[in-house]
Amino acid sequence: MKRFLLSVMPEETRLAVEEDGILTDYLAERTDREDLVGRIYKGVVKNAVPAVKGYFVDLGIGRNAFLRRDDCLTEGGRLPTEGSSVLVQVVKDSTSTKGPLVTGKISIPGRYSVLLTDSTYIGISRKIRSEEKRNMLRQAAKKHCPEGLGLIVRTAADNAPEEDAVSDIRRLADLWSVIQKRARIEKGPVLLYRRSELAIRTVREYLSDDVDEIITDNEETARRLSNLMADEHRPGAERIRYRKGPIFRQYQLEEQIEQLFQREVPLPLGGSLVIDYTEALTAIDVNSGSFHRKGISHGEAAFLINREAAVEAARQIRMRGVGGMILIDFIDMDREDQKEEILSLLRRETARDRVKTVVLGMTALGLVEMTRKRTAHRLFQNYYEPCRVCRGSGYVLSASSVVLRIHHRLEEEKSRGGMPYPILIECQPDVADILETKEEQWYLKSTMLRSVRIARRPDFRRETFTILADPHGGTQ
Repeated sequence: MKRFLLSVMPEETRLAVEEDGILTDYLAERTDREDLVGRIYKGVVKNAVPAVKGYFVDLGIGRNAFLRRDDCLTEGGRLPTEGSSVLVQVVKDSTSTKGPLVTGKISIPGRYSVLLTDSTYIGISRKIRSEEKRNMLRQAAKKHCPEGLGLIVRTAADNAPEEDAVSDIRRLADLWSVIQKRARIEKGPVLLYRRSELAIRTVREYLSDDVDEIITDNEETARRLSNLMADEHRPGAERIRYRKGPIFRQYQLEEQIEQLFQREVPLPLGGSLVIDYTEALTAIDVNSGSFHRKGISHGEAAFLINREAAVEAARQIRMRGVGGMILIDFIDMDREDQKEEILSLLRRETARDRVKTVVLGMTALGLVEMTRKRTAHRLFQNYYEPCRVCRGSGYVLSASSVVLRIHHRLEEEKSRGGMPYPILIECQPDVADILETKEEQWYLKSTMLRSVRIARRPDFRRETFTILADPHGGTQ
């Protein structure tokens, strides 16, 4: 049984997709964090940078976006210049070091089709197998798609009546007309269009015929979704149900959601995945852990764990919103047929992802290379911020290492002639514990030829310390 669980709160909306008790997809939208992907802006070009073949565009959000030259829609072959206005859409959200990435090749998704503003191409989803259905949809798209625009018909149109698919195309055309009118009137930088809220997208973009029910803990949301389905002539409004929360707890999903923020993910046979993020890529390491089974060779055991890991890795990547380059270090396997089976399994599992994901293959070192289109922030970035102590590294200096730094600083002071007064060292308590030992006190006094007083500062970070001249610290 497949169901959607939609939890709606003033601060956050969460969508969980559950199949037979297993969390298979998860999306969260917070009111205090703006998701820029899909938004359409009338921006102003601030800088043209030939060296990087692009432009920095002011969207009015505080950070300039980057527009590649190849993604510009030129007018009469003329490229934009500094100060000119451009109509752009956000394709990648900003990161800690970069602004958002935008394109002039705008696309607007609907329930059954995607409107293309930079092409006149008419395409039909490959997953629609029936040639008769493909021809019918292609003819309808050609007839109703506005002149000068293109259209891609989505898989959802396979089971939809022709009139519903046509209605969707007309709605997209009307929306694009409104955006163009606003762009002519408004002065940039200005936001022209944003995606619908997550609750609405649940019905318009994610709901399919294989979903048995949609359960929400917000009565008003249940009413709105039912009305939306009725307005768009979509069957199955009876699948929408209101249930008093907390619905994620009732369906035992909270623990599975909390797992999405953990570094280590256990596997059923005793192995585990260890997921680490960097600025450039995401690395996933497969560990055998506690898996031991009599009568199974090391190669077979590795294959069994890798098979579980491939399924779970695809699931974690999808739900965590991981994008960009991904490396998976599977346990070594000797047989080529087993390696191919793991790759085939990984490709099959990633095919369930709505975001474009490509499994490139396995390197000579046994690493599987993947790419997944980076759109919004990774899930954990919506809830966590870099630690102010370790600054995101995950490590802090040991107390003994800080003591060594204090020694180095004292040697520098001594080389400059030393201090005329007794010395006060302010430091974090763990460091003070070492400095107050007899051995350290003897070393400090014999090095500086002054009395040395230690002041504990619990408010200090581990690596923070001060060395001060202390006129009132006593005599030698």
